[in-house]
Amino acid sequence: MSRVRVAFIGAGRIADLHALGYGDNPEAELYAVCDADPTWASSRAGEWGACAHCTDYRELLEDPEVDAVEILTPHHLHAEMAVAALAAGKHVSLQKPMARTLAEADEIVAAAQRSQRVFRVFENFRYYPPYVRAKEMLDAGEIGEPVSMRVKVIDGDPQYGWRVPMRSWAWRLNEAVSGGGVAVFDHGYHIFSIAMYFLGAVEEVFAWIERTEVAAGVSVDAPAVILWRHAGGKRFGTWETVLTPQMVVRSKYYANDEWVEITGTRGVIWVTRCSGEMLSGPPLVMYRDGETRAFHDIESDWAASFLAGTRGFIEAIQQGGRPELTAEEGREVLRFALAAQRSAAEGRPVRVGEVEPGT
Repeated sequence: MSRVRVAFIGAGRIADLHALGYGDNPEAELYAVCDADPTWASSRAGEWGACAHCTDYRELLEDPEVDAVEILTPHHLHAEMAVAALAAGKHVSLQKPMARTLAEADEIVAAAQRSQRVFRVFENFRYYPPYVRAKEMLDAGEIGEPVSMRVKVIDGDPQYGWRVPMRSWAWRLNEAVSGGGVAVFDHGYHIFSIAMYFLGAVEEVFAWIERTEVAAGVSVDAPAVILWRHAGGKRFGTWETVLTPQMVVRSKYYANDEWVEITGTRGVIWVTRCSGEMLSGPPLVMYRDGETRAFHDIESDWAASFLAGTRGFIEAIQQGGRPELTAEEGREVLRFALAAQRSAAEGRPVRVGEVEPGT
């Protein structure tokens, strides 16, 4: 297949990282940029060397030169745009979370099944090199049979992270538009996804999700503690997310960081960073048989996950194969997230299978 021509629908802050995968890429090019702001669309197209720009995504979908789209828009637009792009015969990479509700997710799943094109939910943590290496180690039995995982997320003082215009944050803080809170639903899709990536399907979840006011009349869904049980065995997970508004979180990106601990019957694996750089030292550490081994030879910059994710999307288009995450898998991650929200709202454990469209 010839070089894949890709268009961005949405050109906000996160698009900077998506664009990295198309610079000097012999297999693909960023052909067009669409954004509701015409000046911004033009500016971004020039910045990235795109051939075309527009303000209406439907114009892109009518362009026969466009082979694929990356949808990087607010969550309430995901289902509409993904379904339309698949119907237009475009390959689709859809930024996480795939939708706000299971009903919207089902529309996307059905469209992907009807289509002969590649569709994936782009959840970049699954391409982050230390997580990929940790998954390979788990699958190889390096720490025996996995029994639990713990995740910690710290959200620090935003002035030390990326400069993001307030208008870009506004829709995320409107939960009717975003589908849920910025901490547990939006960023949390990453966490729910890697929990399933490492230890498989989730059966039941219990969550405490508090609210913290960050401006007059505006609150976010943190701090929170979420516990879950995986299907098919005695495997458990926990995730704690906290707001630390006076803390300097070292990061080139958003002012937050994550680390993960996975315990097996024979040892423990730690991934010590992801979107930030709070913990110095190796990005991956394994304890086994009384010895600790550090892995320094792994690219740990968060941007590497976007580069790898772009390669995975283009390879799936050109060579076939199954991308991370399929529409069906993305739906199950969303269902896990919705189960956590329901648990917090109702104050009880929720089986993931209880969460169905309309419930």
